[in-house]
Amino acid sequence: MHNFDILGLEAFVAIADLGSFTRAAEYLHISQTALSRRLSKLEAAIGGMLIARSTRSLQLTQPGTLFLPRARRLVRELSAAMQELKDSTMHGYGQVVFGCLPTITANLLSPVIAEYGRAFPRNRLQILDRSATEIREAVQRGDAEFGISVLPKDTDGLIRHPLFADPMVLACPVQHAFARRKTVSWSELSNQSLIGIGALSGLRVQIEMVAKQHAFDIRHAYEVQHLATAVGLAAGGAGIAVLPRGACSGLGASGLKLIPLIKPRVERIIEVFVREGHTLSPAAKPLFQLLKQRLAVPAA
Repeated sequence: MHNFDILGLEAFVAIADLGSFTRAAEYLHISQTALSRRLSKLEAAIGGMLIARSTRSLQLTQPGTLFLPRARRLVRELSAAMQELKDSTMHGYGQVVFGCLPTITANLLSPVIAEYGRAFPRNRLQILDRSATEIREAVQRGDAEFGISVLPKDTDGLIRHPLFADPMVLACPVQHAFARRKTVSWSELSNQSLIGIGALSGLRVQIEMVAKQHAFDIRHAYEVQHLATAVGLAAGGAGIAVLPRGACSGLGASGLKLIPLIKPRVERIIEVFVREGHTLSPAAKPLFQLLKQRLAVPAA
């Protein structure tokens, strides 16, 4: 693969477009000698002449005519890339890709994103609103700069910053027998038809761990992939669901009674995390800091 010099490409495009060595040298703010040297270096790299010049005129050779459109595109694209890099380094401009649980995105993220957008209107955000497992894997692979999710305790290779605790509650229709209760213990769920969340969900893993640790059975009569679906089924009377309290707000929870679960009291810890050794981009760093400032709840 030839190692073309961008200065030679710029010289060739300027000469071809302006039709003159003199005007091209003035446009590039260099001497004609330096311009000729750049063009000669490019021609030496490709092994042939691109411009036939004489004392009175210049003309593109056949290879030069064929190469000019590509040379223009290369110069234009590299110039745009360099400007984007400069803006990113100096001003924090760019694109940020991060993962976030859908319930957090829907309920808590909007004000933070709006604040970030006002400070960095040129930036573009791509939110991977996926399951806890998928978010963790995206951060570990480098597909996302950071994640906002629930992490297993034994997760290695990530730098974690706890944000807040989200307690588990029982979501049941208002006509259900549990709806009149102030609290419900986990063991009372053994004979109930529960609506479960798919296996990739950190919530599902956490519920099964609680059942195992306290020696009672959990039977999932239905399985869905999204919390919003579980909320809708429970509100419609299809069953009851164990859900994080924060997940229920803004998901059409009307018609539901949310009852604290006790013995034990269980909560999920929402964390923002990055891969060890990863340096956040200039565009991502202020968003990461803003999330920690706005979403973190001080420990009691």
